[in-house]
Amino acid sequence: MHEARDDSVRALNLLVDAGLSLAEGAILGEEAHREFMEQSGLWKDLRVPTPGSGDEDAGSKALRIRLSHRSSPIKGELSQEIFDGLIEIGAPWVIVISKGLIRRGLGSIPEVKDAIREAWLSPEGLRRQLEAAFRGEEVSTWPVVILAENVAG
Repeated sequence: MHEARDDSVRALNLLVDAGLSLAEGAILGEEAHREFMEQSGLWKDLRVPTPGSGDEDAGSKALRIRLSHRSSPIKGELSQEIFDGLIEIGAPWVIVISKGLIRRGLGSIPEVKDAIREAWLSPEGLRRQLEAAFRGEEVSTWPVVILAENVAG
């Protein structure tokens, strides 16, 4: 699959940018991000014109959307994919990495889900998505990488 390869390349770039070596891990690709957007209603909120005067800028709207979705649940197949990935990694602590985000020392499924949600609701990412939606372009998505954390170092 070409999309899976692109996700892997982006994920590897994230690892390199974060200065981390390759380890046991899982990649939640762009398809997982799209699933979260649909589950949470984020996709709809990105596409809805701003009520009122229509002059709300992308940064303000991104902040409003971020605040309204920060507790959106991650559920269904996406939740299962995260759970399965954590089982496969088998580490007591993990790191979640995405563009502009590194969360270390995560030891529970809710902590991992919170970090993933935070990555997909980043202010910069939401702003880019809104600007693309305003222009009628495809809304971008990005991968999140979950890695085993070596706390013995």
